[in-house]
Amino acid sequence: MQTMQSLSEITMAKKGPSTFEKWMKITGVTIALIIFALIYTMETPIKMTMQGKASLAVFCMAFVLWVTQAIPTYASALVAIVALVFTGAWSQDSALAVFGQDIIWLMLSAFIITAGMEKSGFANRLALYIVSTFGTTAKKALIALGVVNLLLAFVVPSTTARAAMMLPICLMILKVYRANPGVSNFGKQLMIQEIHFNNISTSGILTATAPQILAVGYILSMAQVDVSWSQWLIASMPIAILTLITSFVIGNFLFKSEVDTPPVEQTETGELSLKEQLKALGPISKNEIKALIIFFLTIALWATDGHHLKLFGFQVSLVMTAVLSGTLFFMPYIGILSWKEAKIPWDLMIFSAGAYAVGLALDASGAASFLLNSIFDRFNLETLSPFMLYMIVMFIASFSHLVFTSKNVRVVILLPAIILLAKSLGINPLLLALPACFTICDSITLPPHCKPNLIFYSTGYFTVKDQFIYGMLVLFAKWLILGAAYFTWFRIVGIV
Repeated sequence: MQTMQSLSEITMAKKGPSTFEKWMKITGVTIALIIFALIYTMETPIKMTMQGKASLAVFCMAFVLWVTQAIPTYASALVAIVALVFTGAWSQDSALAVFGQDIIWLMLSAFIITAGMEKSGFANRLALYIVSTFGTTAKKALIALGVVNLLLAFVVPSTTARAAMMLPICLMILKVYRANPGVSNFGKQLMIQEIHFNNISTSGILTATAPQILAVGYILSMAQVDVSWSQWLIASMPIAILTLITSFVIGNFLFKSEVDTPPVEQTETGELSLKEQLKALGPISKNEIKALIIFFLTIALWATDGHHLKLFGFQVSLVMTAVLSGTLFFMPYIGILSWKEAKIPWDLMIFSAGAYAVGLALDASGAASFLLNSIFDRFNLETLSPFMLYMIVMFIASFSHLVFTSKNVRVVILLPAIILLAKSLGINPLLLALPACFTICDSITLPPHCKPNLIFYSTGYFTVKDQFIYGMLVLFAKWLILGAAYFTWFRIVGIV
C-alpha cells in the first residue's frame, strides 16, 4: 500500500500546480491584505457595528488565504484568531476558547479511532474478504467495492485513509480484468465510482469526516438543535444509498464495460491473488479483536443515544462517546495505540479551530445577519416558497465545491449563512441546514477538489473530462433526490 501511495504522490508531484495556481499563491497574501484594509477602513454601514465590520474584514482576509493557499491553512487560522482579537472583532477569551469546543474534541477522538482501526488491520481484512468473495464479475466487483466503501465509512472516519486503503485492491482487480489505463471503460468506471462511493458513503455517517462534525457544531451553536449520530444516519443514509445506486447506473451508461468476467486464463490467478493476501493475514489477531470491541461499543453508544437515560440513568453525548473510545485505544491491556501512533493532524485541528472562530465571530458580531439582510433586500428571497428556497439552497450547497475546494471552508462560509437565512425568514433552520450538511462531501467533479480524487486520478485510468461529466450528472441526480425527499422522507423523519 505504501508503494502505491508513493507512486501516486510522485505522479501528482510531476504534474505540479498550474500557472494560475502559482500566481494565486504568489499574490494571495497581497490580495488578502488589500481586501482586509478596504473593508476595515471603509465607512461602517448603517445597521452594522464596528465589531461586525472588523469580523467581516478578518473573514474575507482568511477566505482569500484559504482559497489561494498562499500560506498553510494552519497558519492562516492562527492569523485569523490573532486578527479577531487585535481588531476587536471578538474577545480574546471567546477566540481562544474555541479550541475547547466539543467539536474539536470530537475531531481529536475521531483521529485516534482512525489510527486504532488502521493499526489493528481489521479494515484491510474486511476489504480483502468482500472483494475476493463477491468480485467474480465486472458488475459484482463494482458493487462489492461500493459495499466495502460503505462499510469502511463506519470503521475509518477519513476519506483519504479509505482511498489509500482501497487503491491497491482496485488496481489488482483491474489487472485481473486486463483493464488498461486510459483505454478500458471498466477501468474508468471503477476508478471514478470509487471517488463517488468514497465521498457519498461519507455523507451517510456523521463521524465519517471531520467537516460534518464541524457542521453539526454550527447547527448546535446557532440553531440550538443537537443533531445526534443516529438522527444523522436515519435522515441521510437513504439519500446516500439512492445516490450511490444512481452513480452505478449512470456509470454503466457512460462507460459500458468491455468485459463481463475476467479472461479465462486470468480468473484463477486473480482470485487466488486476492485470497492469498487474505490468507496471509492469518487468523484474526488479538489487536483486531480489541479494536472491534472498542469500535462496536462506540457504535452501540452512538446508535442508542436516545435511550441512554433509560439504560444508564445518564446521557452519554456523541462527544463523550468518542472521547471514551479514544481513551480505550490508549489504555494498558485494553488498547493498542501509543500517543505517537495516533498521528493527530494538529494542522487540521488548528485550522478547524480558527475557521470555527471566524464563523462564530461573524455570527456574534451581527455581520452575517447584515449581509443576509442585504441579500434579502436586493433579491426578495422572502417571496419564494419554502420548497423553492430549499432547492436553491441545496443547489448552491452541493455545487459550491466547484469554487471552494476545502470542505472545511465550505462549511464555515455556507452553513452560518444558511442558518441565519432560515431564521430571518421564519423557517425551521434544520430544514435548510441539515440537508445542506448532506452535500458537504459532494466534491467529486474535479481532481483537485479533495485528496481521494487526486489519489485515483493519479492512476491514469480516467481524464478530467470523464470525471467532470460523470460527477456533474450524479450531483444533479442527487439534487433531484433531495428535492423528492422534501415531500417524502424528510417529512417522515421530521425535518420538514
